[in-house]
Amino acid sequence: MNRRQFLLGLSAIGASGLTIAGARYWPESGFTNPCFSHLPDELKQHPLMQKIWGDIDAAQVWDTHAHIIGAGDNGGGVWYNPDMDSWSHPILKIQKDFYMNGGCITSGREDETFIARMVDLSANMPAGYKTMLFAFDWTHNAQGQPEKAHSIFHIPDSYAESIAKQYPQHFEWVASIHPYRPDAIDALESAKANGARAIKWLPSGMGIDPSSPKCDKFYQKLAEFNMPIISHTGRESAVQGGDQSFGNPLHMRRALDAGVRVVLAHCASDGNDDDLDNHGKTIKSFELFTRIMDTPAYAELAFGEISAITLINHAWVIKPLLQRPDWHARLLNGSDYPLPGILPLVSTKQLFRAGLLEESHLLFLQTLRDYNPLMFDFAVKRLIQFNGASFGRKVFETRAFFDNATTNA
Repeated sequence: MNRRQFLLGLSAIGASGLTIAGARYWPESGFTNPCFSHLPDELKQHPLMQKIWGDIDAAQVWDTHAHIIGAGDNGGGVWYNPDMDSWSHPILKIQKDFYMNGGCITSGREDETFIARMVDLSANMPAGYKTMLFAFDWTHNAQGQPEKAHSIFHIPDSYAESIAKQYPQHFEWVASIHPYRPDAIDALESAKANGARAIKWLPSGMGIDPSSPKCDKFYQKLAEFNMPIISHTGRESAVQGGDQSFGNPLHMRRALDAGVRVVLAHCASDGNDDDLDNHGKTIKSFELFTRIMDTPAYAELAFGEISAITLINHAWVIKPLLQRPDWHARLLNGSDYPLPGILPLVSTKQLFRAGLLEESHLLFLQTLRDYNPLMFDFAVKRLIQFNGASFGRKVFETRAFFDNATTNA
């Protein structure tokens, strides 16, 4: 990839944390992931490793947000829009190239090499650590019919489930079911029976209005199962198209009012939305997230998820989150893999300049990223500190939250 393509990519991959303004951040570790494996002893034994893991029970650590990449070459039903292979659609093409490199995926062997890389990364994590792999449903129209032409990619529930069952020591899985589907309740019951820990939605990319009455029966069944929704909030640019307003955090009130536990992905840390309580006013999506989190009736239902908050144009939100220790018991960590493996997206130097990391952390973190982006993402968030505040261990020990869906159902 030449410099012109790289700069175009910065503008294209916005939901990964970059906008055209991000082009001024020349990547501190180069453009491409070297995809090293086998974490060297000098990293395993580094003093910062003890600081990262010292008080953590790794068996309770589940990464709550990881995407599956593939092409369907192993027969699992994975699909991506062919426009992503065409320079006639440069944004999609560049995005795919970044995702492929971030996940260390080999063209022509996408499914196999994605799984192999994830298993290798997981094997280098402390025993008990798991990653929650997301399925991803088709875009659907208002009548609940799938629209392949308007979808960017599709990861069947059965495929995510199959990886988790093949490697139960490393993975859990999260179903993705469009609530307008005629078979949505049957699909939800099947996912629950087959071990899905949650439901993943990307409202704009899937064509879901979370405030629609069409979701009510789905919400009723989720509440019955005590199964959470992990739903994107705020602006979305990685998956092109759709109605951006569907990501407004206030739209999730309908689910919350139905008694569903809702995980507001990324804490709505990018973009602006209409303040539905004050018509005509547009404010930061994060302010609407704040309103949800501060609603007493939602204290046991609304949760924030901190995947992507270290990315260049999300990182501003770290300080406000650290300054709300009353929320920390309701924050869940996720990596948004493969984004931590896309080197231009996270600048440890930017975080240092913001007073969030110590300069002595930088070389360790930059080296760690080359070998294990999952560990890198975890390490950055564990080391971040501001005015004595940091993300405590419970933000990372997320297993109990998802086990609750099974034990209390």
